[in-house]
Amino acid sequence: DHDHHHDEHEPHGCCGHGHDHDHAEHVHTHDHEDSTSGVAFSLLVLLIPLLVATAYSQDRFSSDYVAKWGKIERQMMQKRIADSRNAAGKSPDAPVTNPYTREGIESAEGVASTGTPAAGQPDTPPEPDAKAAEAWGTFTMEDLKKMVPQNDKGEFLLDVPQIFYTAGDKELMDVMEGIPVETTAQLMEETLNNPNNTRLKAFRLFIECCAADARPLSVPVDFGQAPPDYTEMGWYKLYGKLHYAKENDEIIPMIRIERIESTTEPTDGLLF
Repeated sequence: DHDHHHDEHEPHGCCGHGHDHDHAEHVHTHDHEDSTSGVAFSLLVLLIPLLVATAYSQDRFSSDYVAKWGKIERQMMQKRIADSRNAAGKSPDAPVTNPYTREGIESAEGVASTGTPAAGQPDTPPEPDAKAAEAWGTFTMEDLKKMVPQNDKGEFLLDVPQIFYTAGDKELMDVMEGIPVETTAQLMEETLNNPNNTRLKAFRLFIECCAADARPLSVPVDFGQAPPDYTEMGWYKLYGKLHYAKENDEIIPMIRIERIESTTEPTDGLLF
């Protein structure tokens, strides 16, 4: 006989040893790893589309966007013309604001004065001479030459928006019909009215208040035959004669092209 005793075995845990540590430590570690991977995944979801868009999108409006805006602007222009005609029919004596006339220039410069008359002068101004008033309100070729610069060949340097907004003003159209012009613009396919496939669209981006408000204004350019090879959305100097055509009951300003020259994008790519 011998004296012996068996020590009671310590209870084993699931890890094969006594539980002298807290499982909370493991839980905390796994939660931290899950959180980090979740943030990384979220960043990838946000960054991948941004990087792809940056790599493949072009720093300009698409041709579809320009075409849609061109149609909208033309419709708006025709509505302004119709509204102007209706207003003239209701009140034929109402003055029409024209920024190209002498009256418009002087009004903008604040030449007209509403101050108190000086001592010895009558409160009521004398009646204007009828002939002088008629001559004063008529826009002439001389007025155009004073206001619009010309190149060494005598062609008027007009931007597309300037040409666009002359439509519907009879006084301007009477003087500017057939004048030689030079303009710089981007070219693209004309899809609105091109029955003989002889036209392209010349457009520029125009800003009224801020860059977010930029929108393309366009006029058709007619070559009289199939247009020459050109780069879609490329920049060109266009030379030709300005005409106003009535098509589908709409007044359309257009340039009948005599020659074009490829050029670089001007520093003032956006017109104000």
